[in-house]
Amino acid sequence: TAACCNALLTGAALYGIYRYFYGGICRCTTRLDGLVIIITGPTSGIGKALSFLLVERGASLVLACRDLEKGNQLKNKLKKYNSNNAKIFVKQLNLQSFSSIIKFAEDINSTFNEIYALVNNAGVFFHEQKLTEDGFDITFQVNYLGPFVLTHHLLKTLKKSDHARVVNVASEAHRTVNVYDLKAITKCQTDFRTHYKAYGVSKLALVLFSRQLAKKLKNTNILVNAVNPGNVETAIYRYFPPLCNPFLYALQWPVRTIVVKRPHQGAQSLLHSLLTSNRSTGQYISDCKLALPSSIALNDSLAEEYYDLTMQLLSDIFTTESDC
Repeated sequence: TAACCNALLTGAALYGIYRYFYGGICRCTTRLDGLVIIITGPTSGIGKALSFLLVERGASLVLACRDLEKGNQLKNKLKKYNSNNAKIFVKQLNLQSFSSIIKFAEDINSTFNEIYALVNNAGVFFHEQKLTEDGFDITFQVNYLGPFVLTHHLLKTLKKSDHARVVNVASEAHRTVNVYDLKAITKCQTDFRTHYKAYGVSKLALVLFSRQLAKKLKNTNILVNAVNPGNVETAIYRYFPPLCNPFLYALQWPVRTIVVKRPHQGAQSLLHSLLTSNRSTGQYISDCKLALPSSIALNDSLAEEYYDLTMQLLSDIFTTESDC
């Protein structure tokens, strides 16, 4: 009947839309038995989903958590799920504090002989404009400066691995800002800016960092890539008014179930970047394949200039080029 045909066509269309927004699926079969992988922000969302996917492949995980109680709860869940006897460590890390980052890195460097991968996954979105103890906007420090400092302080241990990877979790939001926004927000942490611009700048900074660090490490064993997980249903939206309001969220739920990824889906491109045999570095990965970031993010001169600007901002931490 016409009604049945319409229903089938509608169902097929909805399924097609769902598959489109589902994104890429990691098809790599590589094992990670015994390899140490650090994940920041592992207790919810993409980080949590990635933790389970990596334990499946035998990786030893370092859960870098701000909340140790949540970290230990996740560890216990992973143990029940872990049939490979992979080792799981819970260590405290607060990206809003450089002293916490450095303390964490020193602990890692003294505990492990080598590290296979660092996944800079933790991030905030639509956070109020507020300064950390180090004098930087929370969004800018958690999403960019924190990963920048952490990565550099772990390089010597990453270099000890035969093959190592740094995965910086980026976002398509990096396309929404320009060079003026990037430099203005970077140079002044207290000037008014919208929450959208703060987030976009932090993610553009992370993509530029990935590109420049890859160039600096081109003669080493370390691959550095920025990865876009897509639009994923996670706790990152906890400060976002249209979604932190239960009533408004409920109204959007039918649509979000189709066009927004689940954490397991969002983790696929991160997993791919950790498993793939492709030795590309300094790239932007989306839907489990290489993709083009914005034209600004492809600007090598800007990437180098911005890296140097970041080093100036962090001159109290990085006193010599040998720190890199």
